[in-house]
Amino acid sequence: MMRKFGNTKGQMRLIEVILASFIIITALGFTNLLSITPTSPKYEATELEKLGYNVLHDLDKQGVLPRFIYNAEWTNVTSALRVTLPMDVYFNMTVYDSNNDNVAEGLYYGDSSTFSDANTVASITYCLSGYSIQTGPGQFEAVYDPRILILQLVRI
Repeated sequence: MMRKFGNTKGQMRLIEVILASFIIITALGFTNLLSITPTSPKYEATELEKLGYNVLHDLDKQGVLPRFIYNAEWTNVTSALRVTLPMDVYFNMTVYDSNNDNVAEGLYYGDSSTFSDANTVASITYCLSGYSIQTGPGQFEAVYDPRILILQLVRI
């Protein structure tokens, strides 16, 4: 004996709404996947400048950057930058003193042709005003000895 169901129109409408929602969500997902955001050299340079400044500022706030620069620990400077910058960003850093004399050159990651062949090179200038020396327990003396750091960044 066959049973006859009552009014099933409401159930079919519900199934239609679920299928239509699924189709719309799938279509939006595909358009988001297929859309490509254009990269402009100006946007890339600005992004790299922000990244470079933030990295130098963070290292300075931690007290690592002044210690490495004033103690001429150049391999530590290079290692700290390599660790904090993304892997696809190459850098070249030069350090000058207040007389504009070159204190350190050749602090880099990547080969020199990367910077000469790059379309966009971001340049960041960062200043360290000096360092402090502990003269006694809880006593420090400030030493004014400015250093100017010029960091160039390239994304490959």
